[in-house]
Amino acid sequence: MLFSEEINTFLAVVRSGSLLQAAEIVSTTQSTVSYRIQSLERRIGHLLLLRSRGARGISLTAEGERFLDIAERWKMLEVEAEQLQGNQVRHLAVGSVDAVAINVLPPFIAALCDETPPVRLHMESSRYFQLANRVASGHLDVAFTLTPSEHVDLVSRKLRDYAMLVVYAASGKTSLPEALDMTDLDPSREIHLPWSPQFDLWRIRRGFSRHVNWVEKAHMLAPMLRNAAWAIVPSFLTAPLAKETGCTIHRIAVDPPEPLSLFMISRKQSSDATRRHEQLIEMALAALD
Repeated sequence: MLFSEEINTFLAVVRSGSLLQAAEIVSTTQSTVSYRIQSLERRIGHLLLLRSRGARGISLTAEGERFLDIAERWKMLEVEAEQLQGNQVRHLAVGSVDAVAINVLPPFIAALCDETPPVRLHMESSRYFQLANRVASGHLDVAFTLTPSEHVDLVSRKLRDYAMLVVYAASGKTSLPEALDMTDLDPSREIHLPWSPQFDLWRIRRGFSRHVNWVEKAHMLAPMLRNAAWAIVPSFLTAPLAKETGCTIHRIAVDPPEPLSLFMISRKQSSDATRRHEQLIEMALAALD
């Protein structure tokens, strides 16, 4: 194992070219500098410095040249660690499915960005099963999805439910009641989004065709929502879609689909680091209320 004082002493000798000057740099005696260099060479298993009696300068061996690069990188990491401790910078890696990242999480992210001391954020989006794997592997601290994870090392916490509503792009000729029956809609004009297995089962039970317009991501919906097209979406999407497309929003009066749930996925194990992350997350979650 390498000790920082030995590496710092090695760098001081290389930069000054003298054991005596290196001793002044690291605030110790020349004999201590010599001892540290010898100790470092024993750890490395190679002679690092060439020291000749009566020679004023000190040169590096071939192994010393190679080790110099390692020592400089070690010093940089040491400085970064000291800066991290001094600035109390906190880190949080957050993942989310696209629809939630765009339409639900902005207040959550803003709350984290306004924290003092600052929080260094890493944000990414992906499919729910990929996000779950990223949390399980430790690449993400937490992920927000619309489907719970069944991974044995993860816990899925339901945060809230969102009613499933109809957004309808009126053609100018037909208006729909606020609470509608699904027979009021032209099934050939549906735009289907695969929100959850439960939602897909509800569509099958209601006899909806599979042969309809289909989009994979919620942000792809708005350009297609025109000329009497319609879609069933969670309530967090209705206001943005109404603002962007002018669509109208409707409840399903009879046998509506189950609400869509928002889940927060995290690891089961607890540590000081995860507890600090949990405190940050709970603080930011309050901004979603």
